[in-house]
Amino acid sequence: MISDKVKKRIMGISVIAAALLFLWLYLSYYGYSYAEDGNDDTAVTKSEILAPMKNSSLKENKYVYSEYEPGGISKIYINVFPTLAADGKEYGFSDIDMVSIWNKDFNPVLDANVQFVGMDEEPKEKSIGSPNATIRVRGNPGAPLKSYRVKLVEGANGYEGQMVLNLDKNTNDPSRIANKLAHDLIKDLDNMSGFRTSFFEVYIRDDSAESKDGEFHSFGLYTHIEQPNRAYLKSHGLDENGTIYRAENFTFTLVPQIKNTNDPYYDKEAFEEVLAIREGSDHSKLIRMLQDVNNDSKGFEEVFHTYFNEENYLTWLSVNILLGNTDAMSSGFLLYSPSNSTGFYLLPWDFDGIFRWMDDDSGLPDMYECINSVVLHRKYLALEGSKEKLKAKLKELVEDEFSPGRVKSLVKQYEPVLLEAMSRYPDSVLLPVTFNEQLARLRRIDESILMNYEYFLRHLD
Repeated sequence: MISDKVKKRIMGISVIAAALLFLWLYLSYYGYSYAEDGNDDTAVTKSEILAPMKNSSLKENKYVYSEYEPGGISKIYINVFPTLAADGKEYGFSDIDMVSIWNKDFNPVLDANVQFVGMDEEPKEKSIGSPNATIRVRGNPGAPLKSYRVKLVEGANGYEGQMVLNLDKNTNDPSRIANKLAHDLIKDLDNMSGFRTSFFEVYIRDDSAESKDGEFHSFGLYTHIEQPNRAYLKSHGLDENGTIYRAENFTFTLVPQIKNTNDPYYDKEAFEEVLAIREGSDHSKLIRMLQDVNNDSKGFEEVFHTYFNEENYLTWLSVNILLGNTDAMSSGFLLYSPSNSTGFYLLPWDFDGIFRWMDDDSGLPDMYECINSVVLHRKYLALEGSKEKLKAKLKELVEDEFSPGRVKSLVKQYEPVLLEAMSRYPDSVLLPVTFNEQLARLRRIDESILMNYEYFLRHLD
């Protein structure tokens, strides 16, 4: 007979063996590594075990929109000062006109003073003597009127808690309201986080020695869209420690430029040709996701629910389909990943090109073809039942938040702002048609959304 002492020893060994087996299985599932050529950059450590996306949801703090007025407009006065650059030269506001598409390395950052005032107010003269911000050109450098990035310094009074202003002249947008309308439609959606947008009447004064009159000059109507940064995450109730990427030329394939920061061949500039890094410095989570999405030996349904939330994904995809935002299949959208999650939420951001049909409807990309050119979308739509889910989400949006009545209501709120701006220089010379013709086009936007809906359904079937 086996003694009690031996039995206890056998039992102890069994318990230890069972614990080791459980630990091995646990780490095999969660702690796998995709090391290639001895590179262990993407390995998950025990402390990095995260929750899959299937049981998660994106919950935006909708209170951020509580005082939001879609048709509201404010004035912003900007004094631009001569500024000494790192190259030892002094640049002024007139040098901004030299920023061009053939010299991408030249974009001086100038000191500025910014004042926000109501439409019936004037700037305070005493506040313009010292800088509280910087200004530089953003967006299309070849535009006849530039768009600007204004960044307020720490301690300055921001605009509704925002310290970065993206002032867009909308020269690539024939409607002049594309981003405004899109984000106003999005702001009430569940499983989605949008961006606040604002109309601004912009006045700029050149404070360089060469400037003779010392007066503010109207640059007309601009649209500001909220900056995707940590302040955005905090104000919208998201994870301040999360990661944000902006798609530049990204189709969910693991291209050679996508490497982690501790890879000896990591090149930040090359990385950002694919994905601009808005927040975050560790790309291992992104790399794991791309490896799994592109691994045909893995069951895609499990992969999808590990890295993406289906309601967020369907909402994002449906918004872009209804608005005809073909560009968003590979650029202009955001990937947001909370720090405690395995995966990513898709957030819409750039809608500049959605109303190009107002200029010329020939040669526009086909939405269905654009969707199928992206590996993530193509594999998702191949899953059983996915097309029915997409149809249901499209129907839900077009009957509610994107209904003709809601679209018309928003456009009507913008009309007084546009009418006032387009009657004065410089906006009066930017429209290729009369303002009445422009209004007629704007009032057909709801029809365009329905056409996008019906067209896509036919192709989906």
